[in-house]
Amino acid sequence: MSGVYGEVSSVGFAPRSILLTLRCTQRLLHRLPFTPVEGESTSESSLGDWYAHLIPHQRRPLVLCTNERTLLSIVIPLAPGREFVDRCRIAAQRRLDQITAPAAARLRGIAHLSELQVGRTKSRSVLASMNQLAWGAECWLQEPEGDLEALGLWLCDTPMSALETGWPWKEAVYRLTGTKPPPVGIMGPRAG
Repeated sequence: MSGVYGEVSSVGFAPRSILLTLRCTQRLLHRLPFTPVEGESTSESSLGDWYAHLIPHQRRPLVLCTNERTLLSIVIPLAPGREFVDRCRIAAQRRLDQITAPAAARLRGIAHLSELQVGRTKSRSVLASMNQLAWGAECWLQEPEGDLEALGLWLCDTPMSALETGWPWKEAVYRLTGTKPPPVGIMGPRAG
């Protein structure tokens, strides 16, 4: 299929094929060896598409990838560019598996990531939230031993006013299950 980059996930197929788009900023697209798909595609997944934003870093360029409806985030190296989409898909699947939701709901979200196409950003609201997260990431990365997984988890624990529940982890549970978690208490990743 033209413009589609990805392969079948090890968790199996989604009940029907739902193609997600990795929506990259223009700055990032200039650094990737992929041509973005043109036209308006809308994800039917309960979690929506993923957005990717370049974070300039003194040692190596990094990319903040954020889910459009939950603002769950991962941070991965940009290089090598040819493998970027695969690495993003795998890291996003791992992040979704950390959600404290029933296994069937998590696996459905993970399966939707089996194919990703590269596209251009379309939501200014998501980009505004990502600018806030990127600023936090840049502050975190000033430490010499910046663990990218720990940074991604920290970003997922950041309260965000754009979310109905206020927290990325809680929003993910809500979007996957349809049930709002209690408003009090922080909900982090599920244990192994």
